[in-house]
Amino acid sequence: MIRLNNIKKRDAFLERVMAKSGQNLRDCLQCGKCSGTCPVTSQTVGGPRGLIAKILGGMREQVLKDTTWWHCVSCGSCANRCPVEINIYPVATVLCEMATRSGLRPSEPEIHLFEELFLKSVRKHGRANELSVVLQFNLRTLKPFKDAVAGACLLLKGAIRPEAFLAGAASNPAVARIFERVQQVGQENKA
Repeated sequence: MIRLNNIKKRDAFLERVMAKSGQNLRDCLQCGKCSGTCPVTSQTVGGPRGLIAKILGGMREQVLKDTTWWHCVSCGSCANRCPVEINIYPVATVLCEMATRSGLRPSEPEIHLFEELFLKSVRKHGRANELSVVLQFNLRTLKPFKDAVAGACLLLKGAIRPEAFLAGAASNPAVARIFERVQQVGQENKA
């Protein structure tokens, strides 16, 4: 006979994640297409497949401490490749909220600062100015030379252009409207 300890607790966690994310994780086939296409999957980060398996197994503590969802870049690759159309981004958002309410600190301590700088760049330029974001992030985290070697390589290959950083870019009215709408929806949700 198989003992199913804590099955109610496991199912409650699973149901909560599915209800809040709108993703039916029980449909997951564990085929691995999501992790195979995910740009952040690695030995240290893991991937969507393993994360979903932990959620299905009711491993709440392990899931909330998992680094995968902190690294999710919301590219949609997982949903595009998934045969049952599971998108990990809404799941990652729910897990972030749950971890914050539980008092767990992010696996990447400065991740909120990076998000803030990234969004500020998109709002200002209509797209992320990678050089500006990385320079500001490294300065604010007191690691100004952290990416100097990689930056020099990218500069030599022409992947980044300092003149684009110095010149900046014109603001994009369509992007400004998107940010205004997001802010409006956020205020409506608070009310």
